[in-house]
Order: sequence, then C-alpha cells, then structure tokens
Amino acid sequence: MNDRPAPAPQRERALDLYRSAAVVIVVIGHWLLSVMTYRDGAFGRDNPLVLMPWTQWITWFFQVVPVFFAVAGYAGAVSWTRRDAEGRSSRQDRIRHRVTRTLGPTAVYAVFVLTVLGVLVLAGIEGQVLELGGWAVAMHLWFLGVYLMVVALTPIALAAHRRFGLAVPAVLGAGVVVVDVVGIATGFAEIRMLNYLFCWAAIYQLGIAWHGGLLGRRLLLTMAAVGAAALPVLVTWGPYPVAMIGVPGVQVENSAPPSVALLALALVQIGVLFAIVPAVNRVLARGVWPRVVSVANDNVMALYLWHMLPVIVVTLVGYPTGLLPQPSMGSGAWWLARLEWEVVLMVVAAALLSLLFWQRRVFAAPLPTFTVPVPPVLAETLLYVGTASCALALGLVSANGFAPGGRFPVTAAVLFGVGAVLVTVRPRLPAATD
Repeated sequence: MNDRPAPAPQRERALDLYRSAAVVIVVIGHWLLSVMTYRDGAFGRDNPLVLMPWTQWITWFFQVVPVFFAVAGYAGAVSWTRRDAEGRSSRQDRIRHRVTRTLGPTAVYAVFVLTVLGVLVLAGIEGQVLELGGWAVAMHLWFLGVYLMVVALTPIALAAHRRFGLAVPAVLGAGVVVVDVVGIATGFAEIRMLNYLFCWAAIYQLGIAWHGGLLGRRLLLTMAAVGAAALPVLVTWGPYPVAMIGVPGVQVENSAPPSVALLALALVQIGVLFAIVPAVNRVLARGVWPRVVSVANDNVMALYLWHMLPVIVVTLVGYPTGLLPQPSMGSGAWWLARLEWEVVLMVVAAALLSLLFWQRRVFAAPLPTFTVPVPPVLAETLLYVGTASCALALGLVSANGFAPGGRFPVTAAVLFGVGAVLVTVRPRLPAATD
C-alpha cells in the first residue's frame, strides 16, 4: 500500500498555528528563564537551569524552534512553487523580497535598542547594567540570522529536493552526526559551528519534503519513534546535556551550536505534529479559529523581536520599587512569583504589540529597495553578501549583546548596516526569470 500522500495544499491552517504557537512557546520560555534580580542596589540575573538542574528537562517542551524552521521550509516551497508557475519575478527578486521583509522590522528594533543604550550611556548608567540589559534584548536574535541564511538558500534547497528527494535531509542529518563526532572527539569545538547550517538546513528541508508529498503519516511517525528512542540515549549515555538550550559550564551545548540531540528532538516534534496536520486542519476550519490563527501570524514577527523589552521595563519598575517579590528560588512562593511575572509580562507585551500594530507602517515595513545602474549578476552577488553580513551581525549581537563590556557593538553594527545597504540594491534592468 502506498503511504505517500498527494502534494500538500498551498494553505495549511495547522502549519500557520504551529508557526505562531512555536514563537509563543519560545517567548514564554524566555520569560520563565529570565530570572532578573535586584539586590543591594544592583541588578543581576539568576539561572534556574544551573541552580535547579532538574528544570533542564523542561527545556524539551520549550525548545520548539525546529517546528518553526520546518514550517518555514514548507512556506518557502509554497512561495517558490507558486511564483515559478506564475513566472512573475526573478530568483533574486524573490530572495530580496523575503530577506527585506525580515530585515526591515529587525533594523527598526536594532536602531531602537542602540538609541536607548546610547541615551543611557550619556546619562551615566554603569557599564555592567548596560551589558546585562544589552544581553537580555539581544540573546534571541541568533534565530533571525539562521533564518536569513536558509531563506537565501531556498532555491538551492528546492533544486536539491527535486533531484534527490529525501536523500537531502538525510545527508544533512548525517552531516550533523559527523560534525559532532569530530568536534567532540578531537576537542576542536569550532568545527561544530557547521551544524548551524547542517542541522537547521536539514529541518528546513523536511518542511520542503512534506510540501512535496514525500513524508507520509507512516514515515513521519517512524521518524518520531526513532527520535524518541535516540534522545534519552544521547543525553544519558552520550556526551549531550539534558537542557536543549545553553547552560553555563557545560562542555557540549545542544543549541549553540545545534547538536545531534537537538536533531533527535526535532524529529519527534516534526514527526508527531506533521502527522496530525489533517486532523488539526479540520478543527481550525471551524468557528473563530481561522481569524485567531490569522491575527496570530500577523503579529508573530513583532512578538519575537520585541518580547524581551517588557522584561527590561518590568525589571526596572517592579524590583527596585518592591512591586514584584523576590522569594527564595525554588520555593512555592518563587513559583507563584514566576506566574505573576509571566502575567505582568503578557500585559505589557500586549500593550507593546498594540502600539507596534498601530504604527506597523514603521515597525513592520520591509527594507526599502533602490534601483542602481548595476548588472543583475552583480546585484545578486551583493544580495547574497549583504544577507550573509546581516546574518553574521545578528549572530555576534546574540552572542555578545548590544553592549558588550558596556560598549557600543561597533563591529556588529557596521556589518549589519553595510549588509542592509547591499541587500537593498536592485538592478536597473530586471533580471531574467529563471
């Protein structure tokens, strides 16, 4: 019996829900683990993953970025397939369109944060406070850097899918294993940086394969079973920690860079969630669900970009004034305080999102593009170079914060600024349609 389904339709409400829900879960996780403190007149941060190691198991439920990347792969395949059929635009026009849609809101966010930090520097705020705040509002931006790269490589990913099918994610997954084995066995940890490409590209490719009808329900559930069997082995007898996000002091991380253990978790999540898509679609077709999912997807980018700003605002207002309690970590009162913290952040975030939506022409606008008398080939080269430069800048900011050592992030700012300018260059003559 053939288990291969027909190619997926162009609109899947279940995947729209998965995308927005993944971001919301990540946001709640970031808020939960952002344990800011105020003691003896100084701000600080506690890490419950270190002070309460059992909480590392909770990260298995909050590390849902793989779901987002798989859905992004599906969405990329839908977009490119439709545009290929219509023949409306060239390859570089399509890439530029998708990249500028991400970079526009990101640039507004970065300029806002850097402006606020500049004002605080002039006001004489000490460097340690700036560094902590700069880290809090930058730690999540690595995601956008990786997303930019897989978006830019979508034409290659689709071409590989059409020619080699499921062999593409299989080979990329094998690359994750080889890189981890070499990096961990030799102690040459830097080589594991390659898994930012191999792991996230493999997950993105699974979304493309699902769109192409290559992942039937039986195969998806088999993937989930393999991942579920491998995951406890990897974290119990293998070299990987339990936590699916970074924990200070561990020799091998599962997320920065991504590991085989994270890939196993991704197989579980994608296998189960994509297998139940038809059932979820039927539920979401009724009542208010289509409208709810649509509104969520319209605001998901803004939520992800700006969700750590409420952490800073609530910390500055709630702790020095005593409005928020600071009970002993791990106590019943502490968990109740965490719940209160989440509720307050939700209220502040809702107000912030309302403001961002009101001024969406500024906060949600793509980067503007400019026609320049350059050959299409050169413009496309500048597009790829600019995208890579912006991705690298976001990676640096995510790793070091917006105020490393209490100083302005000159290198990251220059890389992002130059990259953004290169991306906006459009050739005078339209490029030939592929």
